[in-house]
Amino acid sequence: MMKKNFIFLIPIIILIFYIFGCSSPKSNNLASSDPGEKSAKDYYFKNIQVIDHWNLRYHKRYDIFSLNDQVSQIKANMDVASELGFNSYLLFQKDAFQELLTWGGKHEPDQDLIIAIKEVIAYGKQKGLDVYLHSNQFAWPDDVGVDYKDSKEAWQVYENAMKELIDTFPDVAGYQVTGDETEGQLDTKEGLLKFHNLTARALKSDGRERIAFMRTWQRCEFLGVPEKELGVGDEPNLVYSIKNTKGDFNITNGLDTEFIKKGVDGTRILVEFDAWREYETHNIFPIYLGDYWAPRFKAVADAGITSVGVRFNWNSGRFPVIDKNRPWANWINIYTFHRFVQNPYANPDDILMDFCKQYFPEDSVAAFNMYKNTFDFVKAVYYKNGEKYLHHGGLERPRGTPVDIDKVTQAYDKMKQLIDLLPESGQFKKDLQKYCLIISYLGRTAAGDKSVVKDWENLDHESFEELAAHNAGKW
Repeated sequence: MMKKNFIFLIPIIILIFYIFGCSSPKSNNLASSDPGEKSAKDYYFKNIQVIDHWNLRYHKRYDIFSLNDQVSQIKANMDVASELGFNSYLLFQKDAFQELLTWGGKHEPDQDLIIAIKEVIAYGKQKGLDVYLHSNQFAWPDDVGVDYKDSKEAWQVYENAMKELIDTFPDVAGYQVTGDETEGQLDTKEGLLKFHNLTARALKSDGRERIAFMRTWQRCEFLGVPEKELGVGDEPNLVYSIKNTKGDFNITNGLDTEFIKKGVDGTRILVEFDAWREYETHNIFPIYLGDYWAPRFKAVADAGITSVGVRFNWNSGRFPVIDKNRPWANWINIYTFHRFVQNPYANPDDILMDFCKQYFPEDSVAAFNMYKNTFDFVKAVYYKNGEKYLHHGGLERPRGTPVDIDKVTQAYDKMKQLIDLLPESGQFKKDLQKYCLIISYLGRTAAGDKSVVKDWENLDHESFEELAAHNAGKW
């Protein structure tokens, strides 16, 4: 079942803190940052978005996490996001989106899902968060009876759907559609821009302002030269959402310099980051990204872009990044992201040391050195010569050349030594030792050593299932 220990404060606790004269209601909350943090209105970045890549994404996928569990996780995420000064929340839906509409009376929507969406939109509104829905470039249920293609009938079905969307969810802040990674239904510049501008117009057809996000990550090269053409002739409420990486979120991928460069219209771009780590660790063990992100935030700011988003998850309700029992994991990346949105030119070492002083007060220097090494450790487990082997972070879809078992062992030995230097009194030391071993088991299994599979399953079945280790025997 879903963990209930999320990092957020209920009103009673806040009241108790105030009664006893606590200077800030954040003092026992992982959403707190350093004593000198700015108020949200003073942050450099103005639109700060949570990207939820799991909850309410897959229709009827409620076997492990029920619909209520997923709604609860969204609310917990929203509590943290609101406290950190974020102002928008994107539900990165897939096949669930199509079940929200009647499609002109031809389809029976999922009423429970509709109620859930309305509930989280209303909750987000209470928390000061604009809530967005999403789908890939477009699909609709078979009972609509119209093929999706560049035809008058298809365009009318889609436009009507957008109007039904805002009629059903009038408080939705907007809608995002992925322009690529969509089986090439519209693979011309003219087709995609027509698609997204129609979306933008339909979203505001009731007189309310809403944003249409076009999501792309460089498969739409035919869109033109961003610094010359991005946004030219587009509806004013059309914004392009891109990843900071050139390609997907692999740590070996460089900065997306096609979109993130001086001369682009920064008001037309939102840049995405991934804290939970789709391609490495799944929040099972930390991979500190402060040094990796620092030049990227600087480049984003230098380009005049003031909208950024961060993933709290990816296709899994397990190992939530805001779990208060696991602040030693990739919460460090949410903490770091929060500091960079205040000041994109901040020194990452200062951010990391502040984090270590807060969560490892017994020996912040040892913790600092330990986190600094997590990047190299994880890279050795997941990549060989810069090429990923474990697609999407687990063993289910290996690609490329297997990692080297000797390098995995060497990386583990160094990582373990740094963790072992943490004081015995530290409350997170045993967890770090355990999950460091688990990630080394992942690397050893990926390198062909099946001898550790049973030990891994016995040590921690949840991580074993999360990283699809049950597939190891099928290779």
